[in-house]
Amino acid sequence: MAIGRAIVRVPRRISKGQTFKIQMVITHPMETGFRKDKKTGKIIPAHYITKVEFYFNGKRVTTMHTGAGLSRNPYFAIKMRASESGTLTIKYEDNKGGKWQKSVKINVS
Repeated sequence: MAIGRAIVRVPRRISKGQTFKIQMVITHPMETGFRKDKKTGKIIPAHYITKVEFYFNGKRVTTMHTGAGLSRNPYFAIKMRASESGTLTIKYEDNKGGKWQKSVKINVS
């Protein structure tokens, strides 16, 4: 899988004002910079996600500042409440300048 690819899971339907869970997995090696390559003995350079931001209809919901201590292909989850349908956009970046985003529709009935 390509670095930065995200899988986001949200409920199909949400009642107005209901609290619901957003789950996401990002494909990323999350190297700490302390591990050695078994073949060469050289240190594998640090490469990890540093920030994850959640936006709903353009308004920021939350920001997470992360570091090298997360596992490979990290899992994130937040709870949110919505009173209208809209678009959830998740933006994330790593320490090597990689920037990605993923958007999903939220249907409120």
